[in-house]
Amino acid sequence: MTDIANRHKENPLLSPKDLKPSNKNMIIECLLNPGVFKFNGKIGLLVRVAERTVQNKGVVSVPIYNNQGKVEILDFNLDDPKLDTSDARIINYDGIDYLTTISHLRLLLAMIA
Repeated sequence: MTDIANRHKENPLLSPKDLKPSNKNMIIECLLNPGVFKFNGKIGLLVRVAERTVQNKGVVSVPIYNNQGKVEILDFNLDDPKLDTSDARIINYDGIDYLTTISHLRLLLAMIA
């Protein structure tokens, strides 16, 4: 099958390396579902940013939002028999599922030349 789309040579316009993580213990995994709009002489881009935790030897770390809406990082020892890491998207500890990434929206604005 022939690809009929012509991708601009500067695409993607935005990648994870272009943004800073929301927390020093996080890494931006990917950018998703961008929406573009014009407003008051500016171009806006609304992007979903998916982040994961920095991993350290011997533990698996997962991000959660605490009751104050702040990111908290939970660490689980890899040798704990209550830990199931068989799915890279989610871990289970003692019957409770934890996502391995969290997402939030970021609004980026640029002036129209």
